[in-house]
Amino acid sequence: MSLPTARVRAITFPPPPITAEPDSPEGAGLARLHLNEAPMGPSPKALAAAVAALAHAHRYPDHAASELIGQIAKATGIAADCISVGNGSGEILVALAQMAIDPGDEAVFPAPTFPTCGKGVQIAGGRLINVPLRADGVNDVPAMLDAITDRTRLFYLCTPNNPTGGILSAEDLALAAQKVPDDCLLVVDEAYFEFTTAQDGADALSILRNRTAPWVVTRSFSKAYCLAGLRAGYALCSSSEICDALWTLRPNFNINRPALAAASAALADTEHLAAVLDHANTERARLSGSLRAQGCKLFPGATNFLTFQPAGNANAIAASLKEQGVLVQALPWPDADGSLRVTLGSREENDRFLALYASAVQDPA
Repeated sequence: MSLPTARVRAITFPPPPITAEPDSPEGAGLARLHLNEAPMGPSPKALAAAVAALAHAHRYPDHAASELIGQIAKATGIAADCISVGNGSGEILVALAQMAIDPGDEAVFPAPTFPTCGKGVQIAGGRLINVPLRADGVNDVPAMLDAITDRTRLFYLCTPNNPTGGILSAEDLALAAQKVPDDCLLVVDEAYFEFTTAQDGADALSILRNRTAPWVVTRSFSKAYCLAGLRAGYALCSSSEICDALWTLRPNFNINRPALAAASAALADTEHLAAVLDHANTERARLSGSLRAQGCKLFPGATNFLTFQPAGNANAIAASLKEQGVLVQALPWPDADGSLRVTLGSREENDRFLALYASAVQDPA
């Protein structure tokens, strides 16, 4: 059987950036502020659980993820038979696209947004309908609804939106829940959910429970739970039928033993989560004030990153920062000069970024 090489070649999304590890010789001194990684380590309880799990590395992990799913069910109020897990929420997003899309079908997306679900649409042979964000970086739900056709089978929302940070209101979420057609899967990507909860963000689950048609919410342990390197995410589904379809697509043992153990322990460690959110809130306020004082326009949001329009060309500034060992993400949005997305790193990393940013603006070359 030949591979569908034509379809693979048609995928337009670039691979994730390859970055040297900070403690490697080639990565020594790097400030990795371009990947939205957590600046602090995982919960000590999560680390201890992962280390203990290594003693049983000769045994396959629990494919049912019973302990972790039981904890998620208790925390969310979603029945255990409506919860699936993945090797990060990205794996789930690709599977959702494969579930919903047949060749020639359409999927409506905000643009720019997190690319993984869109990549899944292309793998499945579907067509992406990209709808520009609002000027404040929030998904434009009314415009996205206007883009729906009789071929639309997936409607993707991201809140807070990555890479811009914009948060959907309860009104917009309710509008999507009401207006997205019954034969279309509504997906709400909440990888930064915990940060919005701390900022009184809209409760997507309570809104989506009123929708009779299919929906899925995806979440991650990579951000607020500081487990990006272990890869664990989960899906909250409108029905057991949707969840069963996800389980059918799951590779066997797709979450390893240390990741399962660490995610379970991290979810239970509310004190560590509170410390992570407190750090993000403190550093967000500090960096926001400094950047505004330097003439930057900040976009609203509540995540572990900031997105802003710099006083100059974003690509040139990002290149200057990279030469000095500080990595940030330049975005070709919302205009020709673009914007910058910077992770809220450690206090020391953020101080370094602020100092180098000021000099980069003065002399981007």
